[in-house]
Amino acid sequence: MSKYKEDELPLYQQGKKETWTSVSDIGKVIYGKKVTVSDYLNVEDSFVEGIKAFMTCTKSTQLTIKQLEKPLQIEVIKADVIQKGFSSNYNNMMFNLYQLLEKGAKVNFDEIEHLIRLALREYIWVQLESDSMFIRFDYDYYVDIGATVRCDEAVQQVRTIGLSINLWEEPYPFYSSTQE
Repeated sequence: MSKYKEDELPLYQQGKKETWTSVSDIGKVIYGKKVTVSDYLNVEDSFVEGIKAFMTCTKSTQLTIKQLEKPLQIEVIKADVIQKGFSSNYNNMMFNLYQLLEKGAKVNFDEIEHLIRLALREYIWVQLESDSMFIRFDYDYYVDIGATVRCDEAVQQVRTIGLSINLWEEPYPFYSSTQE
């Protein structure tokens, strides 16, 4: 999944149209338009909805943290949230989850939204797994999702909410960290 349309491919500067690629772009003028918190949150909300669609399809009620990088102190994250202008009641839940995150921890369906926001805002890097799916957050709003079942409805939902998705014909080259 990604936020980019065909004419906005930021990877390796291939796109024809300049676009924002990071939470750090909030406040910058890109392609003649200032990137607002609202612009950012619309994309973030779309990722939450898309990932939850895949969790529903695969019947994944919780995901296990298999890989985690948590380089920032909570005080730095709180200050950044304020500086960027995020004002929402879910921030405290996001902060609480951040403090509990560790490799091997389980994140349930209700908590996943906060983890997604932490990852997209570049406060953490994480890879998640269940028996039927995995999620890996990459840079620049690319999220890899693999599933053991076809999720045509989730794919359509992702496209309907405005995100792009590339489907692989072959199995994704992924080996569960439990198989190491």
